[in-house]
Amino acid sequence: MRIIIFLFWLMPVMLLAQTTMPLTGDNFPGATVGKPDTYNLETLQTYNEGAGLFIDFGFKSLMVQEIVWEAAKIKVEIYQMNTPEAAFGIYSLSVIKCLQRDTLIAFDCNEIYQYQAAYGNLYISITSETGSGTARAMYLPVASAIMQKNAQQILELPVPFNQPLLKKGRKNLVYIQGLTGLQNSLYPWQELFLGVRFSMYAIFLANPDSEIYFARIRFETPDDLSRFLELAGLMQGGVPVPNSNNNDGLYREYQQVKQDDPLTVYFLQSQVPWPISSITAP
Repeated sequence: MRIIIFLFWLMPVMLLAQTTMPLTGDNFPGATVGKPDTYNLETLQTYNEGAGLFIDFGFKSLMVQEIVWEAAKIKVEIYQMNTPEAAFGIYSLSVIKCLQRDTLIAFDCNEIYQYQAAYGNLYISITSETGSGTARAMYLPVASAIMQKNAQQILELPVPFNQPLLKKGRKNLVYIQGLTGLQNSLYPWQELFLGVRFSMYAIFLANPDSEIYFARIRFETPDDLSRFLELAGLMQGGVPVPNSNNNDGLYREYQQVKQDDPLTVYFLQSQVPWPISSITAP
């Protein structure tokens, strides 16, 4: 009986933790803060034509608000995703160019018409139609208020993406989950993942000798991994091979990340042989 009472008491707390808290007039006394509109899995497509990408990554809810000052108006969109990786994935595939990066948190992008951030399970977008200086001056205060009202656990990148070499290319880092995500990226690997279930962190590194694409990929099943290796030219006679040069002159290499985790691998593609160990070494 005590367990039932405890769970009944805990339920509102759990629901609150899953609900995005809107901004109010108390946050910005000099502005008119609109009532929030909310969208769920069934209604998202009525608001966002690109809903498919959000749904594939693991969408939970969207809250939209408008904030109006005498000389500026902005729109706030807060997408709640299932995981921090999903929120970062949406962010990483949405960012094109930034005037400022990593201003409030490690993964945010500030430019004239939009501020974007991946903050825990939240993908935050703050936009202005005019991009006026008055509107832009409010992006960071509004984002900061959102983060204070919706505390999240910050995403920790997996090994080796915090190493110095990869930090230099951090602006090119993306998280991709499934073919829809891959099709929305600039990574030339669509043909390698046909019929393959996967998720991955991938990064592009510019090098004087070669363009290097590097990824940490997690496959759902051994069959998914085998199909990928076959399509990537890393299988001979049904047996995986560590590297290969294909007919297009591309060098490809793969390596298991941990001995006890056969479904997570590093994958590298470059125009000249470039070992994975040179990327992953501390």
